[in-house]
Amino acid sequence: MRRGSRYSRDDRGSRGDSRYSRNSRGRDGRYSSRSSSRYSSGRGAPRFNRRRSDISQADAGNKRERIAIESGALVLIDQFMLANPQFIQKMLDNIDEDASVKDNIIRDYGGEVIDIAPDTYGIQRDPYGLSIIIHPTNVKVDKKELSREMQEPIGNIFVDTRCVAMVDRELLDDNSLLKKYEELWNNGEDKACRDLLRDNGGAVRYGFCRYGDEFSVYVNDESNVVCLWPGVAEDLDE
Repeated sequence: MRRGSRYSRDDRGSRGDSRYSRNSRGRDGRYSSRSSSRYSSGRGAPRFNRRRSDISQADAGNKRERIAIESGALVLIDQFMLANPQFIQKMLDNIDEDASVKDNIIRDYGGEVIDIAPDTYGIQRDPYGLSIIIHPTNVKVDKKELSREMQEPIGNIFVDTRCVAMVDRELLDDNSLLKKYEELWNNGEDKACRDLLRDNGGAVRYGFCRYGDEFSVYVNDESNVVCLWPGVAEDLDE
């Protein structure tokens, strides 16, 4: 994981279009029911231009985003949860506990923890194939082959704020970083929050629906490839 100055990025950021529904979370931010995701390409721009723009943006993110894993545990969680004071406090209260205790807290707040080998991972997001594939940078992935290999999900993640944070679990032991993230979030600096994670070896990728996503998580243990597919998806042209 990259070290050095943790807050080296300019803290200024523009507030993204982040919205999170109360329908799928309780008062303390826990997820208590399935979110009602709708996967729609939207209206307005010509279909061809919109598709080309979506693919171009996804390709740029695919080339840029990387995850540095040192602890052997990848955390996938809604970006908001890293600013949720209840989540931060629970992680702090259990900082000396066994990893399994922390994993359960992460899952209580809609996230998932995956055991994978320490390495640098790339992320392939396909906005029209509705998939996010996380893989070692030296491994080429074949989505069709992965679809046949991965039959049973290991868990689910719930995303209300459009973005999935992807970080080494070790990063969540850094209370000062989480407090900085919370401060930026509360000031409406969503972009600065994402940059903070990237500066510390993490990544952030969009889901597929502005109203929320529920992803099933699949893992190929031999190749250390992680796939996210929507648990509920509707036709893009609807």
